[in-house]
Amino acid sequence: MAKLLQVVIGVDVGGTNTDAVLLAGRKVIASAKRMTTVDVTEGVLSAISAAIEQVHAKGYEVEVQQVNVGTTHFINAVLEKKNLARVSILRLCGAASRAFPPFCDMPPDLLKHVFGSGHFLSGGNQFDGREISALCPDEVRRCIRDVYAKGVRNVVVAGIFSSVIQDHENKVCEIIYAEYPDISFTASHVIGQIGMLERENAAVLNESLKPLCRKTLAAFRIAFDKLGLLCPFYLTQNDGTLIGSETALQYPVHTFASGATNSMRGAAYLSGLLNAVVCDIGGTSTDIGALVSGFPRESSTHIKVGEVRTNFRMPDVMSIALGGGSIVNCTGKTVTVGPLSVSYRLPVEAQVFGGSTLTATDVAVAAGFYELGDRSKVKAAEGVIDAALEEIHAMIEALIDKMKLSAGDIPVVLVGGGSILIDQNRSVKGVSYFVRPQHFDVANAVGAALSQVSGTVDLVASLVETSRSAALESARQQAVRLAVEAGATPESVQHLFPCR
Repeated sequence: MAKLLQVVIGVDVGGTNTDAVLLAGRKVIASAKRMTTVDVTEGVLSAISAAIEQVHAKGYEVEVQQVNVGTTHFINAVLEKKNLARVSILRLCGAASRAFPPFCDMPPDLLKHVFGSGHFLSGGNQFDGREISALCPDEVRRCIRDVYAKGVRNVVVAGIFSSVIQDHENKVCEIIYAEYPDISFTASHVIGQIGMLERENAAVLNESLKPLCRKTLAAFRIAFDKLGLLCPFYLTQNDGTLIGSETALQYPVHTFASGATNSMRGAAYLSGLLNAVVCDIGGTSTDIGALVSGFPRESSTHIKVGEVRTNFRMPDVMSIALGGGSIVNCTGKTVTVGPLSVSYRLPVEAQVFGGSTLTATDVAVAAGFYELGDRSKVKAAEGVIDAALEEIHAMIEALIDKMKLSAGDIPVVLVGGGSILIDQNRSVKGVSYFVRPQHFDVANAVGAALSQVSGTVDLVASLVETSRSAALESARQQAVRLAVEAGATPESVQHLFPCR
């Protein structure tokens, strides 16, 4: 009788590849990489099936406890301006903020896809919590009826300084639900932070993605049902933790940066390093971020997503156009690598596979960094390989230097299929040493499988009627409650960034 293994499946759905790994306890027992498909379902189905078959071939059966999925599907929709819903904004502001109307900070090419209508309503608060003007429920009802008549079914409620006091936003949401239960709405205070336009923009992106999110999660569920996986499934968030599939339907923007985050979490586990720089090199681009206590360092500045300024939680990640498919160009004595890439055509166009294009992968194979294809097929003028290697390492060195916050050297973890471009034995300024761990090519899926549920609270508290210590304790209790509601056991909750 075959031995039964309890496993967690981690899946990362990228623009080119879909990766799947099986973890028994905290050990990777199988992994698979397949091409991402247009309908999402088949790519996920193929990757998971291949990984499970590897375990069956070893004489084991598996009992899947849960599936954790990371995807770039939603951020790609914003970048490509596809599959977005029209949104109406109800701004609670009284006589304030009339100089910058709703949607005024939205790029024109995106605006035409998400604009429903914008409305100024009474309500809103001052920075200390005092009302700008009283909320008028009848005015809200008239407005939402007008929105509904226009055919818009996605609404953002954004009150001035709602990050300080949320009463007006919450009341308007109650009115909307009572009038039209089929309208979907987002209260801006649950998405963004301080900064009216940035918070409003973040809420608009969230609301515009909800129909696509519903369709995508349904596709995941179909794939899991075909595999007989009746277990719960989660999506990975920007901060490296999990969000339930039902909650993800309400907050799709919380999964925007999960691809890069999963790679960093996977890199931390596979390398055993909790504080390091992670360099994730794919076929077209390189993402680099910093690990702090095993979690991605969050950005402290406003984040632009598709040229839209937002202020929700995102990891501090920098990117350049360097990957395994980057094209090597020679102009006179100058050798450049990228920014153009053969991308998913690498197996056809790279010289090691019989193609005619000199790519960064050809350079790495010719230099002896990795065995792939046929090294003898690489044809380049004298000195080009060495010059290309210098350029690749110079680009990585500059990127690492930008990511570091101190002058000292720091270890760098290399993950992603394109990480074969880097010579681990080479001396690079600012790097104490390189690590390319086992399963480096599926680190993103490993990170997804390892993710845990969490609770996060980010708020501004008025100290007029409470003390600082009481406000911090209230925030801590709220975070614990959210983590428990997400599935954590109370005794297992840890505070990663304690309030001080």
